[in-house]
Amino acid sequence: MTDSQIWPFNLPGSGNDAISLSTGDLDQSLFREYDIRGRVNDGRLGDVYPLNEFSANRIGRAFGSLLVDQGISEVVVGYDARSYSEMLANAVTVGLLSTGVDVVFLGLATTPLVYFAQHELGGTAGICVTASHNPNGWSGFKLSNRPSVTLGPEEIAEVADRAAKGNFSRGQGRYREQSLTEAYANYIASALPAPRPLKVAIDGGNSIAGPIAELALKGAGYDVITLNRELDWTFPNHEPDPESTASRAQIQEAVVKHGAHCGISFDGDGDRLGVTDGAGNIVWADAILALLAEEVLRRRPGAPIVYDVKCSRMVTEVIERAGGTPVMTKTGHSHIKSKMRDVKAPFAGERSGHFFFADGYLGYDDAIYAALRLLSVIGADQRDFATIVADLPHYEGTPTMHAECADSDKYRVVEDFARYAESLNPREIVRINGVRVEFDDGWLLVRASSNMPALVILAEANSGSRLFELYQMLRTGLSRSPEVASDWLNDPWK
Repeated sequence: MTDSQIWPFNLPGSGNDAISLSTGDLDQSLFREYDIRGRVNDGRLGDVYPLNEFSANRIGRAFGSLLVDQGISEVVVGYDARSYSEMLANAVTVGLLSTGVDVVFLGLATTPLVYFAQHELGGTAGICVTASHNPNGWSGFKLSNRPSVTLGPEEIAEVADRAAKGNFSRGQGRYREQSLTEAYANYIASALPAPRPLKVAIDGGNSIAGPIAELALKGAGYDVITLNRELDWTFPNHEPDPESTASRAQIQEAVVKHGAHCGISFDGDGDRLGVTDGAGNIVWADAILALLAEEVLRRRPGAPIVYDVKCSRMVTEVIERAGGTPVMTKTGHSHIKSKMRDVKAPFAGERSGHFFFADGYLGYDDAIYAALRLLSVIGADQRDFATIVADLPHYEGTPTMHAECADSDKYRVVEDFARYAESLNPREIVRINGVRVEFDDGWLLVRASSNMPALVILAEANSGSRLFELYQMLRTGLSRSPEVASDWLNDPWK
């Protein structure tokens, strides 16, 4: 294949006949708050789901048309390791090319690799075809119109409107393939060489993040033990979701077995991580956020640090203790990056394991880079990792729990819960994102998931007994809504 040519493969329903052959309404449930995500119909799943090659083609045409209007002429495309991702990437590529924008096709890639390519290639747009941490059978598109900037709700809505109405530009873009995997791994490894040769267990979750993380961490000088390195879209060991307690059991065991200093788990597209200490204990991401914030604030005293509404009170305390300014905001990578730009924050993080560095890195969420930053903190401290974590303020908290609730119901259920919360005599009800109910001795949270038909549920307290009381409040309040499933993922009292 030449370096630059017309897309060589015909896709029925693409190009000038896309609207005539792609009939029916485009399911608007695909278009979520900060990305596009839905169930995939790849001809093998048995049911008819809204995401297929035709809807992907229309999304490509809609996004390409938006880029044309914004004066952007090139877009990089990458995709994760799920069985249907290449099909969707091909379809979205055809759609993009038909609007006149050029495509640089990366092939298999993490989302941060797509973001890196945008910078490396001089300001292109980007699409990663991925379902991130969602279960098998899901996919989607993370859209970026310029480096380190992902589309927010208004622009996602504009893409949805263009896709529904067939409001597309016409043209013929050029196509080329380019691999930047080694360039990316070398870039982050050379920026963060190991301060000492720690032994690190990593769990790739049978996703594309695994082999790329292994390449980067070995390049930085770490002794790496890799679990689930092989790409396998069936996810035979566990879903690639580092927030799931069930998905962490394998690496917890491996860390202890191999005597590793810590373990790092990655999600399906490499923008989220989970951490295990050397004793095999889960270290939740808000504790990692606190440790990384301390490290950033040593070099940027007084800086604002952004974190999401799901984070522990401990994060606020650590940021203030280190001389920083805590800034709580909505969950979601687009929201976080926007808030970082607004307040000029050098660092941000989420309870889900997204970490964003703009203090010498490129300002987007990158789990492999974040892992290297964390390992630099661990390696520079002669104490073991568990002791470092133990020095943080401690609260009793639940894992991030999820309860199934239909997309059509979940926002109304949150409002119903907000009315119930008023009867609990709280100190404060925070409505930044969902309902965070604050008490003197703890808090609880219910919010609608932005990328799944589910509610996100959390609680934290000064003691285990108070935590259970808050959990019972959550159960009582949500039991008033029959639309909410009673079986909660990650429920510690199940």
